[in-house]
Amino acid sequence: MKGGKIQAILLDLDGTIFDITERDAFARYQALNELGYHVSLHDVREHYRFGIGRMGIVKELGLQFTEKEEKEYIEASFAHFSKRENALNLTKIHNGAYEALSILSKKYQLVLVTSRSTLSSTEEELEWFNLRKLFTHVVTRELAATYHGVKDIPLLPFQQQRKKLYECAIGLTKIDPKNMLCVGDSVGELEPAKKLGINTIGVLTGFSSKEDMERASISTIQDITQLAKILK
Repeated sequence: MKGGKIQAILLDLDGTIFDITERDAFARYQALNELGYHVSLHDVREHYRFGIGRMGIVKELGLQFTEKEEKEYIEASFAHFSKRENALNLTKIHNGAYEALSILSKKYQLVLVTSRSTLSSTEEELEWFNLRKLFTHVVTRELAATYHGVKDIPLLPFQQQRKKLYECAIGLTKIDPKNMLCVGDSVGELEPAKKLGINTIGVLTGFSSKEDMERASISTIQDITQLAKILK
């Protein structure tokens, strides 16, 4: 790692810790139909895979969106994804992730950083999977808005939103960014961290492919279990 000694690890949740394949595919199916595109859940699932990207399903289904439709699709997908009834039924934790985080939490300050809005529902989900105790802080858009003294931090523009979340994490931990490591599954999550001087590693269990990460000069690991081995 460049800079200094790692003291805190900022971890994304969905795709990085959680396997959201079924949950996200269902959310995208719901969003597409809500926007008037009559596609089947089977078709969405057929195209869904790690590294597909936020707009990959749309492209593979042969749909063409205007900029306005793309924004509506991303926001609608995220809204359906966040629904409580979808959370526990369609989500599972990646194999070995709990054990890896348990090991890391004994040596590093772990901070969860997620683009989800509400803190209470996010913590409730973490409690369900017995994960909350491993994190010193859970940073959501709601918490970051309070930290920055604003009413709300919108989901989009995505990188602008993540930058505010990371600034909140830096402020809460009072740790120099060069002594932090950010771990996420998409380039859009990691580039804002890089710009703040935070070390980054991409996992290949979510939105961005290895090629996407390499184009952004972000090192990758296969999944979060490898993180404990690397830092050990």
